[in-house]
Amino acid sequence: MKAVIMAGGKGTRLRPLTSNVPKPMVPIANKPILIRIIELLKKHGFDEIIITVGYLGKIISEMVGDGSDLGVKITFAWEDRPLGTAGSVKNVENELKETFLVISSDILTDIDLSKMLAFHKQKHSVATIALTRTDIPVAFGIVVTDEENRISRFLEKPGWGEVFSDKINAGIYILEPEILRFIDEKEEFDFSKQLFPRLLEMGHPLYGYLGDYYWLDIGNPKKYIQANHDILTKKVRVKIEGAEIKENIWVGKGTIIESEANIWSPVIIGDNCKIEKGAIIDRLTIVGDGVFIGKGAHLKRSIIWDNATIQGHAKLENCVILSRVDIGEYASVQKEAVIGDDCQIGSESVINPEKMIWPNKLIEAGSIVTENVKSGTLVHRGLFKDGITGNINIEITPEFASKLGAAFGTLLGQRAKVAIGRDNKNISRMIKRALISGLMSSGIDVYNLEILPIPLITYAIRVHSASAGISVKNPYSDLNSISIRFFDQEGIDVSRKMETEIEDIFFKDKIKRVPPQHVGDVTNPVRASEIYVNDLMEFIDYSKIIKRKPKVILDCANGASSIIAPSLFQKIGCEVISLNAQLTPSLNLHNRSNPQDTLSDLSKTVRVLDADIGIALDEDAGRALFVDNRGEILEGDRALALFIKARLLEKKGGSICVPVSASQIIDEICEALDGKVIRTKLGYRPLIEKLIENKCIFGGDETGGFVFPEFQFARDGILASAYLIEHIVKEESQLGELAAEIPKFYMAKKIIPVPYQFRGKVMLNLIEEAYEHNISTLDGIKIYLDYGWVLIRPGSDENTFEIYSEAFSKSEATQLNRHWGNVIEDIVHTIETGI
Repeated sequence: MKAVIMAGGKGTRLRPLTSNVPKPMVPIANKPILIRIIELLKKHGFDEIIITVGYLGKIISEMVGDGSDLGVKITFAWEDRPLGTAGSVKNVENELKETFLVISSDILTDIDLSKMLAFHKQKHSVATIALTRTDIPVAFGIVVTDEENRISRFLEKPGWGEVFSDKINAGIYILEPEILRFIDEKEEFDFSKQLFPRLLEMGHPLYGYLGDYYWLDIGNPKKYIQANHDILTKKVRVKIEGAEIKENIWVGKGTIIESEANIWSPVIIGDNCKIEKGAIIDRLTIVGDGVFIGKGAHLKRSIIWDNATIQGHAKLENCVILSRVDIGEYASVQKEAVIGDDCQIGSESVINPEKMIWPNKLIEAGSIVTENVKSGTLVHRGLFKDGITGNINIEITPEFASKLGAAFGTLLGQRAKVAIGRDNKNISRMIKRALISGLMSSGIDVYNLEILPIPLITYAIRVHSASAGISVKNPYSDLNSISIRFFDQEGIDVSRKMETEIEDIFFKDKIKRVPPQHVGDVTNPVRASEIYVNDLMEFIDYSKIIKRKPKVILDCANGASSIIAPSLFQKIGCEVISLNAQLTPSLNLHNRSNPQDTLSDLSKTVRVLDADIGIALDEDAGRALFVDNRGEILEGDRALALFIKARLLEKKGGSICVPVSASQIIDEICEALDGKVIRTKLGYRPLIEKLIENKCIFGGDETGGFVFPEFQFARDGILASAYLIEHIVKEESQLGELAAEIPKFYMAKKIIPVPYQFRGKVMLNLIEEAYEHNISTLDGIKIYLDYGWVLIRPGSDENTFEIYSEAFSKSEATQLNRHWGNVIEDIVHTIETGI
């Protein structure tokens, strides 16, 4: 007899199980659903099978073939567009001249099809529908029958007030070929919604077959897990592959189970697996072919697909691990979580209950996954890495931002006040508003600063006595991402301790929402910009600037500084020509990913217009780079030295703070001007902490980030630029002349790829290599030489090392980098090969 298997669906509800595998080929107890259905059909004499396919149909046809291996004849009917359940059968009408069976490809059942066929013949039915009972029929289409089992009514997904039967359509039909003429051709047409009601209305005899059999619709991951467990507990009568080495423990060929491994029934283990000593394969676990399970791993009630790797001491409970997944040591995958094909789950990671990870994702070691991971490739161990940055509407969504705001609010406590500002982009507005919603929900009062550059946001935090602050911006280097920064009550980026506390609340869902009467308020401070401008004009002595009227070319990078910087420089007496100072919300961002390109354009403009100075602010105005009156680009290290000299002259000495990578020339300047150098680790937070601790008069680095602690504890490119103009005018000089007074020095930087896991060994080997030299280990290894120095440190990118050097000539600095780069490469080679 002939049967039609409907296998054209996309299996959307089962994703990520069906992201790469068609739904009919999803394994149930290590065998695809479709193969189990074919075996059931063959058992009851249905040996000519037509499979209707659409989505990923080629994969199905290649895996199943012509059926000869299964003892049946199989042909395929291809759908180039959705035809519906009945339409797909109508599509093969020419092959169906006698009584035939139709069955769905997403059910697990042991129905006696022979008895159903006999029932169909006995009743002279044109269509017999297999029925099954359920406690919750409202999720299905119910069928009402009389005492003879003749169908009298169909009701598609009724409300509880319409439930007159507990019998539902099981998706298995025995049909007479004449009913096919009632199916509309070349249209999407459904059995239960259209054909059967039409036949019933026309008076044709339709019957429901209600036998004693197992049936389960595998419609979602939870039902998928249940189907596997039901096979192990023998609720369904199907064949289990492998040898039953003990009662209810089935093991495939070539599998190695070490002596001290523990296997607790019922369990199925596929072919060619290895289970190391100390591993526990707990009850109701199914392991596919070629799976490795390391020492001390514990698997309970879990489904593991082929060629997965479960490293030592990992813990899996009631979850699904798909093909070629690598679960790291001590990782935990919790109840009803699903890990898609080819994912890597880092050691000590935690995948929270019911979370789905789509294929080809890398979950960094120590991560806690609290949301489904569909897009992107990498999930970091924490939220923070120089603030929080991610792809807009993929990694950072309004929902994510609202939860993040609520987590921050929970940490701060009810009635705390948070100042929040943004750049001029619509996506930043969207995320800022979501953050505000989350903050308010945890009882926080919000100062909505609207569009402001970051130095004004950090300044407003202190002016308005806020408990904390937040900035939201679209980074200049990536149109598709968003960046969120959190500040404490001093306007300083929150400490690592606070970051960890925010992450703990966020990931562990410790958020505290307040009752409606305690929801926070939103106010719009009207003078935030005005206060900043007035205070800056008091900090700067601009009386001489007004007299000289220097010509300034100001590049605002189309950032939020565009609303304040041009007018501010005019107020202190400059003639200002603005570049890239537009605030269009949907503007394509001025590309600042390569600052040299911007500086080159700025340099040309300065020369053409005979300006006194060119200023390039970054898009949030935290940093500033400069071009002198001759159009020469002032390198970041030289600008830093110039600022330090200016501050020491003004203050007649004092402590200044710079990173360990800053030029040795700074020490010479400080020695000459009664200054003291405080060296810090690289990074903004270490610089600020040391600056406060040592009551420094100035801090900065070679990237153009300059801090004037008398004004605020934050990088401020606007203030730094105004101060430099004041210094030039006060010295009655030009920027080029002042820069020329700084002794010549030459610096170079190089980045070397180094696998993350080799970092420790590389550092130890470098210390051994440098033992004859004077070294510092403040941040990495700084080696002092007769003709300069070299600093080697693990990079901000976790798979790199950074090399900084300074020497008497450019060639010597470059040679230092090349030499120590070769040393690192040799160390890595030795670690990898043992040679």
